[in-house]
Amino acid sequence: MSSIILILYVLVILVAVAMAAAIIFHLLHYKINRRVASVMFVIYLIGTIFLLLSNLILFNRINWYQIISNFGF
Repeated sequence: MSSIILILYVLVILVAVAMAAAIIFHLLHYKINRRVASVMFVIYLIGTIFLLLSNLILFNRINWYQIISNFGF
């Protein structure tokens, strides 16, 4: 059961990375002001990396066996 949760989590992370890549592409490709686009790219990239890493750390700290056993699986 925990492998199903891990597969679903990896799928969510891959979707989040794909959406982040699309946002970064649009930030760099459709820029009106190069300086503002560069600053926003750096801020967005740092924020995205921080959020994904913190999410991964918190996901690994969850005791999935205890949660699943409470539902009777």
